[in-house]
Amino acid sequence: MSLNQQDIRKIATLARIKIEDSEIPAIAEQLNGIMNWIDQLNTIDLKNIQEEEVSLQSLMHEREDEITEPSQVEAILMNAPVAHHHMFAVPKVVE
Repeated sequence: MSLNQQDIRKIATLARIKIEDSEIPAIAEQLNGIMNWIDQLNTIDLKNIQEEEVSLQSLMHEREDEITEPSQVEAILMNAPVAHHHMFAVPKVVE
Protein backbone atom coordinates (compact mmCIF):
# COMPACT_ATOMS: atom_id res chain seq x y z
CA MET A 1 0.00 0.00 0.00
CA SER A 2 1.33 3.37 -0.94
CA LEU A 3 0.08 6.65 0.49
CA ASN A 4 -0.05 9.69 -1.79
CA GLN A 5 -0.16 13.40 -0.94
CA GLN A 6 -3.94 13.43 -0.79
CA ASP A 7 -3.91 10.54 1.71
CA ILE A 8 -1.34 12.37 3.87
CA ARG A 9 -3.46 15.53 3.89
CA LYS A 10 -6.56 13.52 4.86
CA ILE A 11 -4.68 11.74 7.68
CA ALA A 12 -3.36 15.08 8.95
CA THR A 13 -6.88 16.54 8.89
CA LEU A 14 -8.32 13.55 10.77
CA ALA A 15 -5.50 13.74 13.32
CA ARG A 16 -5.90 17.52 13.51
CA ILE A 17 -2.24 18.02 12.73
CA LYS A 18 -1.14 21.02 10.73
CA ILE A 19 1.54 20.12 8.21
CA GLU A 20 3.17 22.24 5.56
CA ASP A 21 3.23 21.17 1.92
CA SER A 22 7.01 20.89 2.12
CA GLU A 23 6.69 18.25 4.88
CA ILE A 24 4.37 15.95 2.94
CA PRO A 25 7.03 14.00 0.98
CA ALA A 26 9.01 13.15 4.14
CA ILE A 27 5.87 12.15 6.04
CA ALA A 28 4.69 10.05 3.09
CA GLU A 29 8.03 8.25 3.00
CA GLN A 30 7.89 7.51 6.73
CA LEU A 31 4.27 6.31 6.66
CA ASN A 32 4.90 4.18 3.58
CA GLY A 33 7.85 2.59 5.39
CA ILE A 34 5.57 1.75 8.31
CA MET A 35 2.93 0.34 5.96
CA ASN A 36 5.56 -1.82 4.22
CA TRP A 37 6.69 -3.15 7.59
CA ILE A 38 3.08 -4.04 8.47
CA ASP A 39 2.73 -5.80 5.10
CA GLN A 40 5.85 -7.85 5.93
CA LEU A 41 4.35 -8.83 9.27
CA ASN A 42 1.13 -9.91 7.56
CA THR A 43 3.05 -12.36 5.36
CA ILE A 44 4.25 -14.41 8.35
CA ASP A 45 2.60 -17.85 8.50
CA LEU A 46 1.19 -18.33 11.99
CA LYS A 47 -0.82 -21.51 11.32
CA ASN A 48 1.66 -23.86 13.01
CA ILE A 49 2.25 -21.65 16.03
CA GLN A 50 0.66 -22.97 19.20
CA GLU A 51 -0.78 -20.55 21.67
CA GLU A 52 0.94 -20.58 25.01
CA GLU A 53 -1.21 -20.31 28.07
CA VAL A 54 0.36 -18.18 30.71
CA SER A 55 -1.33 -17.81 34.03
CA LEU A 56 -1.11 -14.28 35.31
CA GLN A 57 -1.39 -15.61 38.84
CA SER A 58 1.87 -17.49 38.43
CA LEU A 59 3.61 -14.34 37.18
CA MET A 60 2.36 -12.02 39.89
CA HIS A 61 3.80 -12.36 43.36
CA GLU A 62 1.42 -11.18 46.04
CA ARG A 63 2.32 -10.58 49.63
CA GLU A 64 0.11 -10.45 52.66
CA ASP A 65 -0.84 -7.01 53.92
CA GLU A 66 0.74 -6.44 57.26
CA ILE A 67 1.22 -3.40 59.43
CA THR A 68 4.90 -2.51 59.56
CA GLU A 69 4.68 0.71 61.55
CA PRO A 70 2.42 1.60 64.45
CA SER A 71 -0.23 4.27 64.00
CA GLN A 72 1.37 7.69 63.84
CA VAL A 73 -1.83 9.74 63.93
CA GLU A 74 -0.91 11.50 67.15
CA ALA A 75 2.60 12.36 65.91
CA ILE A 76 1.25 13.69 62.62
CA LEU A 77 -1.50 15.74 64.30
CA MET A 78 1.13 17.45 66.45
CA ASN A 79 2.01 19.42 63.28
CA ALA A 80 -1.58 20.60 62.80
CA PRO A 81 -2.45 24.12 63.98
CA VAL A 82 -5.89 22.78 65.02
CA ALA A 83 -7.08 19.17 65.22
CA HIS A 84 -10.50 17.70 66.03
CA HIS A 85 -11.53 14.03 66.23
CA HIS A 86 -8.12 12.77 64.99
CA MET A 87 -8.27 14.97 61.86
CA PHE A 88 -6.80 18.27 60.70
CA ALA A 89 -9.28 21.08 61.28
CA VAL A 90 -9.49 23.61 58.46
CA PRO A 91 -11.61 26.73 57.98
CA LYS A 92 -14.92 26.30 56.23
CA VAL A 93 -14.61 27.36 52.56
CA VAL A 94 -18.16 26.71 51.32
CA GLU A 95 -21.04 28.69 52.74
